[in-house]
Amino acid sequence: MFCPKCGAEYREGFTHCPDCDADLVEELPKSKSKNQKEETEENTTFVPVLSTYNLGDIALIKSILDNEGIEYFLQGENTAYIRGYMDPTILMVRNDQVEIVKELLQDFDVKWGMFSARND
Repeated sequence: MFCPKCGAEYREGFTHCPDCDADLVEELPKSKSKNQKEETEENTTFVPVLSTYNLGDIALIKSILDNEGIEYFLQGENTAYIRGYMDPTILMVRNDQVEIVKELLQDFDVKWGMFSARND
């Protein structure tokens, strides 16, 4: 079983990806493999934009991006409730929307990029 959003592979018996909140499929579309980053039909990749441990930030970020129609997923979102401060939740957005997202979220005090400090 595979997640159609992030491409992660799961053992038999699993039906849902906890990171992407997506139902699993038996096969990935031909344009995707389990070792590739998420790609849209236009061959757009998703890249990490920021990371946070704060569940409040996650909820606010989701509402802002949903309102603006930004295509994204939050890697580790659902495991944040279980693992707490062990691993951050990472915002993944389409590479062609990164600058828009940075502008929308410019006032957030979070880590920009995978784990680097925000540049002002």
